Amino acid sequence: MSEKMLLTMPETAELTGIGLQKLKQIAREYSDFPFIKVGVKHLVIKEKLADWFMKHKGEEL
Repeated sequence: MSEKMLLTMPETAELTGIGLQKLKQIAREYSDFPFIKVGVKHLVIKEKLADWFMKHKGEEL
């Protein structure tokens, strides 16, 4: 099977080194954070994640 397109918040936290609670806060506060909500899960669009961080580099998140 190919690589996953969507990451759970815990997977994203592990990948980025950012705490789970901080990621959830970012998703709430930034309308352009690349995630979708499926039921109660917040799934991050892996392909868009690096671009989002580059767009917000230098900002205090």
